[in-house]
This record gives sequence, C-alpha cells and structure tokens, in this order.
Amino acid sequence: MTGRGPRGERGEQADKIVAAARRSFATRGYAATSLRSVAQEAGVDPGLVNYYFRTKTGLLEEVMQPPEAFGAAVAAAAEQPLERRGHAFVQAALSLWEDPVPAEILRSIILTAAQEPAALRRLRQLFSELVLAVVSHSLPDTERNLRASLIATQIVGMVMNRYIWQVGVIATLPADAVTDLLAPTIQHYLTGPLPPALSDGRSPG
Repeated sequence: MTGRGPRGERGEQADKIVAAARRSFATRGYAATSLRSVAQEAGVDPGLVNYYFRTKTGLLEEVMQPPEAFGAAVAAAAEQPLERRGHAFVQAALSLWEDPVPAEILRSIILTAAQEPAALRRLRQLFSELVLAVVSHSLPDTERNLRASLIATQIVGMVMNRYIWQVGVIATLPADAVTDLLAPTIQHYLTGPLPPALSDGRSPG
C-alpha cells in the first residue's frame, strides 16, 4: 500500500476506504469521485482518507494495485512444463476471476482504466510487467514478444466477454469447458509455428 502507517495500524478502515474508492472510480469515474464522497461511502472520517493516501492520486495508485494472487498465479503457470503451459495460463486466469475477491479488484481496475488516462497508463505498466514479461519467459528470443501478445489477446478477450461484458455463450459455460476450448489455442501460440514474416515479432513488409 502507498498510504501512511504500518499495515496493521491502518487495518479495517484503510481497507474500507480502498474498497469504496474502487466502487466509485469504476462506476462514477475518477473525475466525479471526491475524497469526501469516498469517506462517506466508507463510513470513515474524511481526514483519514487524506492521512492514509494524501491525495486522490495516491488513492488511485492504491486502487490500481492488483490482488497479490494475480502475479503469483501467472508466475506459477509460467513455471509449468512448456507442453502444459497453455492449459495452466487459462486455468490461472479463470481461477482468479471465478474467485469473487480478486475478481472484484480486477474488475474495478479494468473499469477505472477505461475512464481515466492515468489509470490506463498504470494498467499498461502492470500488464507489461506481470503478464507479458512473465508469459514470454523462456520462449524463443525472436518470437517471445509476439507470442506473449497473442496469448494476451486470447485471455483478455475471454475475460472481457465472460466477466466484464458478460456476452455470448462464453459467459455461461463452466470454467472447465472454457479451459478445454481455449487452452489448445494458447498452446499453439506458445509452441506452434508462426508465419515466417511474423516470427521476429514484426509485421510483414
């Protein structure tokens, strides 16, 4: 956390503030949210919001922190044997989004980033560090960036359709069925051949 004071000292009140800010940023937008309104929704004294987070920017930085399980889940999947890694990446994404606690945090991050440029920049940074860099680990040097990006398009697309927009059959399929359907495509992007013109990660021409 970016706010002041040891984690144990901040405790429940700081958690309430962050949870209220997540809801407000995601639904009303960053610009329309005030520290006073966050405090009111959290049921705390407005002075505590300033004390713990100093500014609305500081509170936004806290809201944009992914759940601890996020980085760990992606890293654990990336350590699986290469021939099973496609399945592991899909399972890791589904396990996070099927759990209401990390899912609420991730959903608020995506919705906040859709409305606030600073949040979008932070999301891009986090995604690059925690997903693309980890997914591309141990892949061929000339192809790793392209392969990681292709994998991201599939998993992010699944997440958006299933959990954010909730459109199409993908939104109601059992998680195991989603894994069975998507894992072969992810595995192909990990180990399958790429068109020669794209194998160095550049567009043809």
